[in-house]
Amino acid sequence: MRRPVATTIALAAILMSGAAVLGPWLAASDRARAEELVDRAPGSTVMAASAREDGSVQPVLGERASGVDDVPNDADMLFAMMMIPHHEQAVELSRILAATPGIDGFSRSLADFIETDQTREITAMQAWIDAWHGVGVMHHGGGLMSGMATPEQIAEFDALSGAEAEARFLDLMIAHHRGALEMADAAIADGANSYIRTLAKHIAAEQEREIEAMILRRGDL
Repeated sequence: MRRPVATTIALAAILMSGAAVLGPWLAASDRARAEELVDRAPGSTVMAASAREDGSVQPVLGERASGVDDVPNDADMLFAMMMIPHHEQAVELSRILAATPGIDGFSRSLADFIETDQTREITAMQAWIDAWHGVGVMHHGGGLMSGMATPEQIAEFDALSGAEAEARFLDLMIAHHRGALEMADAAIADGANSYIRTLAKHIAAEQEREIEAMILRRGDL
């Protein structure tokens, strides 16, 4: 069955920046429209200054030696410390889907991208936290992670297969991504460190695109 063009374009917009798994599926006109979606996304260019050539996000402490005050505040530290386990659950859900039989190529490719991209961000955030802890900057206070699936929800998802599993994955991941947007918005509003604010904008832009693609795919099921 031919996949709706809108769904293919939306996933292509997500994958273009890194693992463009579905590139061969797009006609030239579709590819141009996908590029337009990426260009219009909020914060689509904010990672340019801190991204490596391989597409990963480089943890930057800030130019303290030159007199620029980039010391993170509690909002910065909280974002990084809470986003790591938040990302870890997204990776867990993606790996469950990858091991499930009867999953459509769209959702499988999306899950592969989420696993790769968020694993890379976990590594970068942990390096950033370790570096600031190393110079005595610690976090004070606590917070909640939004959009997390419960252990019961994950167990129910793990027991499904085929279209049911794919639908449940999309439902859980859409809610999970919306929670990440709330966390990113808080870091952008209240954070002080340039790396964290840039990373939060990157996560918000990327996950907004992924939500759009997942909603389109969910409507096809």
